[in-house]
Amino acid sequence: MRLINHLFAPGSCLACGSELYDANSLCPDCSARLKRVPNPCQSCGQPNSFIGRVCPACLLNPPRWQKMIAPLQYRGLGRDYLLQLKFCEALYLSKTLCLQCLDSFRQSSPRPEILIPVPLHRARLLERGYNQAYEIASVWSQAFGIPIDRHALTRLRPTLSQSGLSATQRANNVRQAFSYRPKHEYRHVALVDDIVTTGSTVTEITKTLHRAGVEYVEVWALARVYRR
Repeated sequence: MRLINHLFAPGSCLACGSELYDANSLCPDCSARLKRVPNPCQSCGQPNSFIGRVCPACLLNPPRWQKMIAPLQYRGLGRDYLLQLKFCEALYLSKTLCLQCLDSFRQSSPRPEILIPVPLHRARLLERGYNQAYEIASVWSQAFGIPIDRHALTRLRPTLSQSGLSATQRANNVRQAFSYRPKHEYRHVALVDDIVTTGSTVTEITKTLHRAGVEYVEVWALARVYRR
């Protein structure tokens, strides 16, 4: 196994260039630079400074979805890599980042029936050439043996980029922007995205899924933007 790992190793750390002897893409020091969310709330993914799995804010006002896993803080090296993955065609980073976060998702039980990547509108997909949410879902699908349904959820209209919009503007931007028409009925699904900022997109999708009969919606993302 050591020989196989060595043969398939990337050769050098993607961040610092130091030599690697296993199949990881980051050396231990650079892996530690991917900051994790401390004691994340099971509902919103934000740091929870109180005892328990759910933070007081979610106890008072639960989000639409039932669970969120987003292990990384959207800052530093993690932010740099996510921006490269999203805008610079650095698709190899989807595997690098997903493998760094496997333990957070491995501990989740029960597993969802299906992974549903947050879709891009057709025009945006043609412009970019790929959907980073699908690239991420592909890694987790292979790691956990959960199938992907990339056609059940569609974006009905082109929306503005969420970057730079306020929380209210983000919610209005994605209102009634999605359609859910699965070939099979699912009760427990995981929405897959790269970053959760205000949660407007996954909130709107969750409402769409619940109206269609989905009972339990998890949000699986690589990173969470901290609440200001």
